Amino acid sequence: MFERDQIQSFAEGVQQKIQDEEMLTSPNPKAAYGAAKAPFIGVPPTALVQLGLVMGGGAHKYGLYNFRSTRINASTYIDAIYRHFLKYQDGVDCDKESGATELAHIMACCAILIDGHYTGMIIDDRCKTGLVEPLLEDSAHLFGVFKENYNESST
Repeated sequence: MFERDQIQSFAEGVQQKIQDEEMLTSPNPKAAYGAAKAPFIGVPPTALVQLGLVMGGGAHKYGLYNFRSTRINASTYIDAIYRHFLKYQDGVDCDKESGATELAHIMACCAILIDGHYTGMIIDDRCKTGLVEPLLEDSAHLFGVFKENYNESST
């Protein structure tokens, strides 16, 4: 693993690049054209390395772009996301088979789902009740009421 000083030094270097006036206001027309596109400077390279490890392992095990050779079920990857998240939440940092982080496996599943949506290779078998978003919004209100009532009763 990296030492805290190494991570801090790297973070400061990235911040300096972002704040560098010449980089942001370059007279180079290519810089202006590129600046209008999605920026990748803020994507952590550590995450990309882990994602590459998982995607490379999948390519070796199942074939490169195997998720494009036949249509894929969204539920397959949603289930995998839940499994890897539950392991991570339970304190498991790395997958036993790949050695990559559980979070990288979640990123890989998300990347494949996104790709499937864009390429039309996804079978959208999600359970679409339309209930979750309003329930989450209501839960914020209900939890706020709970906190207010709890604070009043504890004083």
